[in-house]
Amino acid sequence: MVVDDRPLNAIVLTHAHFDHVGAVQQLSDTSGVPVYIHHDELDYLRGTRAYPPPDPSVGGGMMARLSGLYPRNPANFTGDARALPAGGTVPHLPGWSWIHTPGHSAGHVSLFRASDRTLIVGDAFCTTKQESLLAVATQRPELHGPPAYFTTDWNAARESVRVLSDLEPLAVAPGHGRPMSGEHTTAALHELASRFNELARPRNGRYVEHPVKG
Repeated sequence: MVVDDRPLNAIVLTHAHFDHVGAVQQLSDTSGVPVYIHHDELDYLRGTRAYPPPDPSVGGGMMARLSGLYPRNPANFTGDARALPAGGTVPHLPGWSWIHTPGHSAGHVSLFRASDRTLIVGDAFCTTKQESLLAVATQRPELHGPPAYFTTDWNAARESVRVLSDLEPLAVAPGHGRPMSGEHTTAALHELASRFNELARPRNGRYVEHPVKG
């Protein structure tokens, strides 16, 4: 399989929620390349474990209220799934590193390229208010916390945003929302990190006071 005139050597997943693995089986079957993911996500990807239930009670809009209908079953991936190597290196991506950013899920990772301070966020935070159907429809770029209805450890999520903020990225590519770039993006991420409990953490919710570990 060739993408952009270059062979596809590997697939890297930030986590295994249903909206991030939709084409991974087909891509793997077509290309024959391995899929890399954090070791804490392997069971969810391979089909031996289901994610904790979503939390419609976090509020914020229709997307949150409907989250009880979203799939949480494991992906049942049958291809070559491998744990990302220790030390943060990303196979076949020189110059990039993976960073463990749990909270939204136990094995969530983000990807960073230090040379130009580009950050692939996954769902560690969003550039849209993912709980709101209107915000998802309009896609006005602004920083928000992770999708609240699937986030199961808010203390870990806050620490992950702090870690990513300390990298001072100039460009961010999220799993939900539009890419953002420039110094204003760096400043907005600093604000999200410093005011996370105020800006991102729900007041109520199944996992707000009782996080799921692992």
